[in-house]
Amino acid sequence: MSTAERLPEPIVRTAIEWQMRLRTNAGNAELHRQLQDWLRHDARHQLAWQRLQQMGGLFQANQLPDAAHTIPLLQRAEADLSRRRTLKLLGLGLAAGSATLLATHTPPTWHADLSTATGESRLVSVGDGVEVLLNTDSALDVHGRELLLRSGEVLVDGAYWQARCRFARCEGQQARVLLRERDGYSEIRVERGEVLVSAEFGQRRLRASEGLGVSAREMTSLGKGPLDPFAWARGLLVVSDIRLGDFVAEAGRYRQGWLGCDKAVADLHLSGVFRLDEPTMMLRNITHLMPVKIVERTRWWVRIVPVA
Repeated sequence: MSTAERLPEPIVRTAIEWQMRLRTNAGNAELHRQLQDWLRHDARHQLAWQRLQQMGGLFQANQLPDAAHTIPLLQRAEADLSRRRTLKLLGLGLAAGSATLLATHTPPTWHADLSTATGESRLVSVGDGVEVLLNTDSALDVHGRELLLRSGEVLVDGAYWQARCRFARCEGQQARVLLRERDGYSEIRVERGEVLVSAEFGQRRLRASEGLGVSAREMTSLGKGPLDPFAWARGLLVVSDIRLGDFVAEAGRYRQGWLGCDKAVADLHLSGVFRLDEPTMMLRNITHLMPVKIVERTRWWVRIVPVA
C-alpha cells in the first residue's frame, strides 16, 4: 500500500476518535485491546493511525482541529512527513479554530450496552419477548423498549420493538428484522412480519422479503442481492454469483487482520455456502473453486491473487 494513499473519511475520523479515547482513558487495558483489533482489521486503519501519531502532541487533551480541516490534511499527509511540514499543514487547520470531534459523532462503541468482537456473535434477550442477535464487530444500546444500533449489524426479533440506526427509526410488529450500518446508509431487511421505517423525509412500511436502504437524503428499495443477508445468523456465509472482490470484503468482517483481493481476480464470480466459524477453511475452499491462490505474509495479512 502506498504511504501517500488517500484514506476514506470514515477511517480517518475513526482514527481521530481512537486518539481522543486513549487520551482520556490511557490506562484502560480493554480500550487498548479494542484499538489493536481495529488496527489489525484493515491495513488502511494502520496507515491512518501512523499518520495521526505524527501529529501527536500538537493538540490539547480534549481538542482537535475542526474535522473539516483535519481530515483533508490527514488524507494528503505522507507517512514520512517531517515534524516541520506537519506543523505547517496543521497550522492551517488550527487557524480555523478547534472543536471536540465527538460532539457531532456517533457515541463511542466501547460504552455500548451490548457489543461483539470480530468474528463473534451474541444472542441476548432484552425483555418483553424481544431478542437481539449481534453480528461480528457490532455495538447496541438498550433503552427500555428502544434499541440503538451504534455500529455493525443486528437481527431483532419480537412482538413489538423500536430501534434506531444512523439514518432511520424502525418500529416492528411481530417482526424479525435485520439492521446493518453500511458506508453512507443504513440497511433494513425484513425476514418475518412488518416494520415501519421513518426518516426525516418520509416513511415506508416493509413486509417479509423486502429491504430498504436509508441515507441522509433518500430511501432506496433493496432487491435480492448476491449475499443472503440472514445466513450469518445460522453461522453461514451464503453467496450466489457474487464478485470475488465483494465476497472478500464480506468475509473480512469475520476474521482478524487484513484480507485483500488482487484487482486481476476481483471480478471473478463465486457461488457457495461457507462456514463463518472456519475462516481459514473458507479461504482455502475458494482456491478449489477458481484460479486463485492465497498469499499470507503473516496471519494478519492475507491476499487473494491469481494463480501464476
